[in-house]
Amino acid sequence: MQPYASRVVQVRPEIERIAPYVPGESLEAFSQRTGIPIERLIKLNSNENPYGPIPPVLAALGQYIHYNNYPDTDSTALRRALATFTGLDERYIVLSHGSNELINLLWHVFLSVGDNIICCPPTFTLYTTVTTLCGAYVIEVPRTESYELDVEAILSALTPETKLIVLCSPNNPTGNLVAQEDILRLLETGRIVVVDEAYVEFSQQPRGVAHLVPEYPNLVVLRSFSKWAGLAGLRIGYGLFPEWIASYLRRAQCPFEVNVAGHIAAIETLAHLDCVWERVQLLIQERERLFQVMASQPYLAPVPSQGNFIMARVCDEEITVEDIRASVEAYGILLRYFQHPYLQNVLRVTVGLPEHTDLLARALAEVRPGRARSGSNGAG
Repeated sequence: MQPYASRVVQVRPEIERIAPYVPGESLEAFSQRTGIPIERLIKLNSNENPYGPIPPVLAALGQYIHYNNYPDTDSTALRRALATFTGLDERYIVLSHGSNELINLLWHVFLSVGDNIICCPPTFTLYTTVTTLCGAYVIEVPRTESYELDVEAILSALTPETKLIVLCSPNNPTGNLVAQEDILRLLETGRIVVVDEAYVEFSQQPRGVAHLVPEYPNLVVLRSFSKWAGLAGLRIGYGLFPEWIASYLRRAQCPFEVNVAGHIAAIETLAHLDCVWERVQLLIQERERLFQVMASQPYLAPVPSQGNFIMARVCDEEITVEDIRASVEAYGILLRYFQHPYLQNVLRVTVGLPEHTDLLARALAEVRPGRARSGSNGAG
């Protein structure tokens, strides 16, 4: 007999429709699956920064003694530092427990049952997950063969129920920037245009389009400290919003949204930008070398990227993604693989340290047809 509650209380139907977001495999799960010790693994599947937080961040976290107290719910010191960093007044800035939480909050503030958003796959799938949770739906406008936006198709796809147009720039997983002129054209629609700049610091335009926020009442820019600052584990992000949107978000937020450690780490990061930018430049340089390593394999067609990752399509009919996976996993290397219809025969590689690229090059050189079926463990 079923428990009483399960017969009376039912989850929302939207929950039944949600396809769970599948992140890159963790070190712990990979180690358990393969038997390779964690200390021998190289994690290149979640676009994390291999250098980690800068030393002043680690020192400040260790020296702080008031973790028993709640953080400043207004994030006064951090918003002041971000105002200097972004060039925007504090009133445009909203902090959150990672930019993913801002996506969740923004969507719930604006989307009702029956509304829709427009996004341009292949792109970050969390946009779809949160839209479904809101009882809204997604209109997909696929990117061109070169992964650029099809602006005319986006304009044609608009409906009276379209509330948000979501653009990831640089786009995850393709790595290309959205042209500013495309953003300006879409702003003319009057819909809220969300530009997710989680990787913008690695691009040729590291300031992004934040400077446009005060000029447009329908432009939102989302940012993260996870990638460029190496703070993914602390979960801290921020958004730049027109004042009217920022006021609604703050009203809807839970108090003490950002933890104390996140405040400390972000403030120290912004106080030592020279050190952080030096590491970013190292990753940009390594990205170019990684691209050459991947392009040297006749079965891979990598896509030029302005993020801290490179996507590649498998272009040899005799080689499968599973063959590549078998080879790199034998070396303890984790890459990102996809099940999405737009990403068949595709993998994504996070830019790591030079020694990570060296080992990956060895693993890729050993890929051969049928390796996945042979079950060979190779080197390790």
